[in-house]
Amino acid sequence: MAMLRIDGLSKDFGGLKALNNVSFEVAEGSTTSLIGPNGSGKTTLFNCISGVSPPSEGHISYNGTNITGWVPHRVCAIGLGRTFQDIQLFPNLNVIENVIAARFLP
Repeated sequence: MAMLRIDGLSKDFGGLKALNNVSFEVAEGSTTSLIGPNGSGKTTLFNCISGVSPPSEGHISYNGTNITGWVPHRVCAIGLGRTFQDIQLFPNLNVIENVIAARFLP
């Protein structure tokens, strides 16, 4: 069973189709990367997976649980998180302190 499974994921922003029928699987313990040019939908895909933005179509499964459309805090609570491209979220903290702050779940 795949740890993460994306089936037929699409995301529309009005007339713009940012994702169109994306499908792939990530096996547990694997190292997987997502590459593509600017504007190819990489961030939109991560936003859909992490719950920041719901997909227009398709399904997202994590460890066999359908998490399609879940809100970010619920996705995070089952152990699936994401990072952003901010160099340092809290400039007064060092790297490890920033990681610890991001790991806190109430």
